[in-house]
Amino acid sequence: MDRIFNTATSKQHRARNKRVSPDKLEHILNSIPHVIWSSGPNGQLDFVSNQWTTSFGGDPTEMIGDGWINAVHPEDRDDAVASWMMALEKKSLYQNEFRLKMPSGEYRWVLIKAKPELGRDGQVQHWLGTCTDVHDRIAAQRALAEKERLHRSVLEASADCIKILSLDGRLQLMNRPGLQLMEVPDFSVLSGSFWWDMWPTAMRATVKAAFRDASAGETVRFSGYCPTASAKPKWWDVVVTSIRDEDGAITGVLSISRDSTADREKSDELRWASEHDALTALPNRRAFHNRLRAAVLRSMQNGTKVGLLLIDIDHFKHVNDTLGHAAGDTLLKEFSRRLKHSLRSTDFICRIGGDEFAIIAEEIGSSSDLLMVGETASMAFRAPLRLQGRALCAGASSGGAIFPDDADCANDLFKLADTALYALKAEGRGGTKLFHSYMREEAQRAASQLNLARLAVTDASVRPHYQPKIRLSTGEIAGFEALLRWEHPTQGLQLPETIEEAFKDYELASKIGSLMHAKVMSDLHSWRRCDVNFGRISINASPAEFLRDDYAERLLETLATRGLPPTCLEIEITEHVLMAQGSKYVSRALAALKNAGITIALDDFGTGHSSLSHLRDFPVDVVKIDKSFVKQMTLDPQIVAIVTAVINLAKSLQIESVAEGVETKDQADLLLAAGCGLAQGFLIGPAISSDSITTWIAGRAAA
Repeated sequence: MDRIFNTATSKQHRARNKRVSPDKLEHILNSIPHVIWSSGPNGQLDFVSNQWTTSFGGDPTEMIGDGWINAVHPEDRDDAVASWMMALEKKSLYQNEFRLKMPSGEYRWVLIKAKPELGRDGQVQHWLGTCTDVHDRIAAQRALAEKERLHRSVLEASADCIKILSLDGRLQLMNRPGLQLMEVPDFSVLSGSFWWDMWPTAMRATVKAAFRDASAGETVRFSGYCPTASAKPKWWDVVVTSIRDEDGAITGVLSISRDSTADREKSDELRWASEHDALTALPNRRAFHNRLRAAVLRSMQNGTKVGLLLIDIDHFKHVNDTLGHAAGDTLLKEFSRRLKHSLRSTDFICRIGGDEFAIIAEEIGSSSDLLMVGETASMAFRAPLRLQGRALCAGASSGGAIFPDDADCANDLFKLADTALYALKAEGRGGTKLFHSYMREEAQRAASQLNLARLAVTDASVRPHYQPKIRLSTGEIAGFEALLRWEHPTQGLQLPETIEEAFKDYELASKIGSLMHAKVMSDLHSWRRCDVNFGRISINASPAEFLRDDYAERLLETLATRGLPPTCLEIEITEHVLMAQGSKYVSRALAALKNAGITIALDDFGTGHSSLSHLRDFPVDVVKIDKSFVKQMTLDPQIVAIVTAVINLAKSLQIESVAEGVETKDQADLLLAAGCGLAQGFLIGPAISSDSITTWIAGRAAA
């Protein structure tokens, strides 16, 4: 015992050794309720406390001189030795659990801890340690593990996806078949996450409700859609129930999900066949009426509008009579294909019989939106179709109505759209005609918009948004188009279409224009102070804004007040501006702006009646190719030829060309090949607020 304590080198330890006798120290060690031992550096025991007898039996003195490693169970010995040698090498604390041979000959699990005592040379002189019996704990752990292995084997044998959840809804376990069904490589990526976060947003309320009921002791069953980790569509039948312990207390929740995708797909196939036209694969008349009633109901609930267009193929009977029904079927299928590819993804297109089609357009803003849908449908049919070796040029006529503007219910909406189609045919086929109550209803609509504009459009409500333009050849930012947005006090941010009548009124148009100018100039000033390279900003001008005959002067004064160069600005006008009342004021204003360094852009080029003369008579620097042409470029080679001709004409006149409404890379590639200089549209970026410009430009530069 003297040798154990004499290795201490500090004065404090030496002083303590003088004060406490070896017998006293041995008595203290034997009184500690743990087995205390010491050994030489290689594990040769030189002291074992009497607690050995209390804990394990036998005489502790019989172990003196033995290496304790020799008493370790053969299966545990390699690990015990390896960890001992590592502690010896690092001169660090040793700790390990293993089976140790008892005086009775049996093996028991013990926890060994030892601390090295270092000599003056820094080497281990002694080990001072404890030995604690942990046999019962290890046995219990192993029994529990065996029980868990049994349970897991049952789980792994199931073909269903089985999950165990904690009482707060977190995933604690998921069987391997379930992981395979969900295409999850390892449970670690899900462990601890909330169960409902695995589900799509639309399903989470249902899943949370089922979990709440199950955690309260109920058994709940529901069906739902949840794709796999690789986005493979899956439908599931799910049973959720509580897990209870031996005392009946709820300790968790069990979820069993069975893959019902195959059954669902069979059911969907039958339903699809009952609701679709076999020839065109479009929804049929039955599906149309169901969808129309549902759309009207959603409109009533959400306060939105639903537009309905009924379409007839012009002279379809003549095609059947002259070319045969097979040719007529081909025409119907091609018309269906073009409709599906040209209209918005939200538009519901169906064949309601013969050569009759219908389009349900939900959440439209106004009748002009529905007319645009009708025009798009007509344009989809203008390209010739080759039938039996000959080119067939067919047309379509459409009549429309809007809920709730025109009708009070779905049935009336259908009747009014049919009435509008009949009226169009009576006047001559082609185009789109919407149902209306003539001047009274038109005046009410106009008055409503003007009143809304007077009440709502103020300095505080105008919110310019900016749509980026880029150079197609390099991708660099060329500038932005400032677009009017205004904040409705209860309905949020609004598009200019909501107050379009205001732009025909001199006072209101001038007020809105002045507000837009002030806001845009303020934004330009802020960006320049922050060294934001925003290029050139274009602003739209309506015809009424020029009637005061000081448009140019007011705009240049606003620029000067902010210290902005005219070269950072571009004014966009349409051909309607050039032909409207007061065109002489327009001509004078454009000339003044041009001389000051502001560029002039002719918007919607090619959609008017006198585009070429406008290029000759007005100081136009830029022509903007209308988005209706851009949209058709990938569908119609003739449109590509028209757009190319416009671009070449602009080049010959040293006028830059800008394509609007570029939404796909294919459109951008065709425009670049045609020599178009600039482009804007959702492919490049949507209109964004002024606060987002700096971030957008930085992100574009980083990309």
